[in-house]
Amino acid sequence: MHLAIFRFRLSVGHSIGRVELKKLWAAACRSDDVSVSRVESASGFGEMGHTYSLQGPARMPDGAEIEQRIRSALNTLRPKATIVLIRPSSN
Repeated sequence: MHLAIFRFRLSVGHSIGRVELKKLWAAACRSDDVSVSRVESASGFGEMGHTYSLQGPARMPDGAEIEQRIRSALNTLRPKATIVLIRPSSN
């Protein structure tokens, strides 16, 4: 069973596909035992976009290192996007 490790939004006008995101997430985790999802949602300002969820096993190694790798990968892939990455409160 996978748990949400991180959730994030990209600024309006930016998005990423599930296949591409899963490749980035697997590389950041150094594991293929991961999954991703995205749902359409409104920002705090009423603008529509997507909320992405990065999921993995309950026993993920070194969260800070993984967070640094996924932030770096997303910034490289979408350098003009504002990325808001959070850890769900359950972790």
